[in-house]
Amino acid sequence: MQKGLFITATDTGVGKTVISGAIAAALKRRGINVGVVKPVASGGRVNTSGQPVSEDATFLMAAAGMAEERRQEVNPVCLAAALTPAVAAAECGMTIDVTKLITACRAMLNQSELTVVEGVGGMAAPVWKDYLVADMMLELKLPVILVVKPNLGTINHTVLAAEYARQRSIPLAGIIVNCWDEAAATVLERSNLAYIKLLTGLPVLGKFPSLAGIPAGQASMVALGQAAEQHLAIDHIIGMMKGEDCPCFRQS
Repeated sequence: MQKGLFITATDTGVGKTVISGAIAAALKRRGINVGVVKPVASGGRVNTSGQPVSEDATFLMAAAGMAEERRQEVNPVCLAAALTPAVAAAECGMTIDVTKLITACRAMLNQSELTVVEGVGGMAAPVWKDYLVADMMLELKLPVILVVKPNLGTINHTVLAAEYARQRSIPLAGIIVNCWDEAAATVLERSNLAYIKLLTGLPVLGKFPSLAGIPAGQASMVALGQAAEQHLAIDHIIGMMKGEDCPCFRQS
């Protein structure tokens, strides 16, 4: 049984990378050999060699304590255009080999004690042609966490995402609310959270504070791991990654 977790979100920009990095940093802090994978990324920053580099992958590697030499293992496909991968690839005349992406994920799962896989966009984002992030989830057979925000509109987005997952037979293991401000939370945020629980029936595995602009340095990653321990149900998440606390998904 491969032990890991797939992180998705209701939309792009919700905070998948921060949550993925926080979980990875918490696992590393506990002495766990953690792997991270961002199978495909778009909106890469072009480096001095003219190659796009994923800042999301850089962040994940820092959180997991992985060296730059392993970038290709972590992020086998990076596209410069800030578009959904299928479109970004077509724009630059590139073909995305989805088999290569799945192979990269499985390789990291095989060599790490626990692995965090971060998707791109949401579940219905096209990776290549009609192959969606949801199809990748089904192939990897990992428990899935849905990252959401507490703002206006999140009930609709979250309920629709959860229902889509059920239709595709992708049982979600839980929800993490990103950018939660406990001190400033009003009836809007609290009622959103209550309705998300009621209408999806999914557990909320944490309410993570806004940590904008986190540098990918060692001290920052230690602090990120500490924040994850404080605000996320890390013990439950670890059990879920090991197949102990997620009866909804593990079938093979």
